Amino acid sequence: MRRYGFIVILGQLIVATSAQASGFGLREFSASAMGSAYAGAAATGTDASYLFYNPATLSGVGDFDFSVNATGLLIDSNARYSAATSAGTPVSGNATPHSFIGSAFIPSFALRYRLSDQWAVGFSLTSPWDESTTYPSGWVGRYYALSTNLNTYNGEPIISYQATPDLALAAGAQIQYARSELTEAVDFGTLGALNGIPGSIPGTQDGGATLHGYGWSAGYVLGAMWHATPALSLGVSYRSALRQPLKGREQFTYDTAGIAATINALTGAFTDATGKTGISLPAVVTGGARWDVNDGWTALAGVEYTEWSSFHQLLIQSENPANPTDLTVTNWRNTWFGSLGVEYHPGTRWTFRAGTAVDEGVAPTVTATPRIPDANRYWLSGGVGYRWTDTMDVNFSFSHLFVPQTSIVQTPLTAGNALRGSLSGESNSSANLIGLQLVVR
Repeated sequence: MRRYGFIVILGQLIVATSAQASGFGLREFSASAMGSAYAGAAATGTDASYLFYNPATLSGVGDFDFSVNATGLLIDSNARYSAATSAGTPVSGNATPHSFIGSAFIPSFALRYRLSDQWAVGFSLTSPWDESTTYPSGWVGRYYALSTNLNTYNGEPIISYQATPDLALAAGAQIQYARSELTEAVDFGTLGALNGIPGSIPGTQDGGATLHGYGWSAGYVLGAMWHATPALSLGVSYRSALRQPLKGREQFTYDTAGIAATINALTGAFTDATGKTGISLPAVVTGGARWDVNDGWTALAGVEYTEWSSFHQLLIQSENPANPTDLTVTNWRNTWFGSLGVEYHPGTRWTFRAGTAVDEGVAPTVTATPRIPDANRYWLSGGVGYRWTDTMDVNFSFSHLFVPQTSIVQTPLTAGNALRGSLSGESNSSANLIGLQLVVR
């Protein structure tokens, strides 16, 4: 009984996967950067959208500019699982779920303003951590996951200083709001049988649990950009880790046979209450290089290191003492993202972009769950930019992500799975990303 209800559900919130970046990260905040698979993004200061990848790109502003970006994520997902068992009892249901990773629309905004020859200020609004997965209510893994929705809203005020003609330094704050909603089935039939409650039938008397959680957090960003030669620019940035608290209301639905009501009357468990936890959002180091080969061609390279190992466990507590604390061990690993790209400028109006990238998955095989069908991701990207007027640019980009098949093997021996039983299968996904951006100077 100690492994169920909100305590388990909230613990599963952050072990969800994103089809765009490792773990549940997003980087889709610039159509111009996406066109080259984010290669060289930390060393490019052509418009305000690059502030997310390196705050020191603020130094590239003339007098004032802003960027409005929208990215559509069109995701295809399907899986095939063997029949699950709960406490030795087969669990019936849909074993081939599909379209469980949600498609999404991601807007973002950024602006830059020059105060003097040496100083400039900027601001960006993005959603760097985000997730949406929904499985059918009767699927075989319903005791592991039904739905997960996580949204973050990150505001970053930034200031930059031109230390030398070739070197710019920048710093800023991260001010982040997070909200979540998630659900999971509860096998009250098995719980009742294990506790000797008459009429209990494992796997057939399901209830559910739902959480709405909210939290605020703050951190910082640092960056530097160096024009090593007139043709070569290098950039590096550091985005601090955040400890995001989530606190909200846990609500339970009971089975129609009265098993959950009996458990509640005897123990006080599964009573609506307030729950809380803390989420470790990782630090990110980003580097980039931009080399103007000649008047028409620019070569780009980028690298990103995400310290996902900071998210090694999640301790969740309920303000109802009958709802026990729970520990979920994730043991995620640090990941690398690497990209190469090119830009071609046939004239003053048009820019054509292309790039490819590899993004490592975060979850070791032993901790991958239906909420983490995580694997390496392989990017192919292309884009075009057009200078509509002397003060307005329009950028369009398209990316396709290839995601190899992921194996899911869960057993009752894994922490938190004692009453969920065993589940094994394969998960597949792919994604098409479409970006559109307006830049005004």
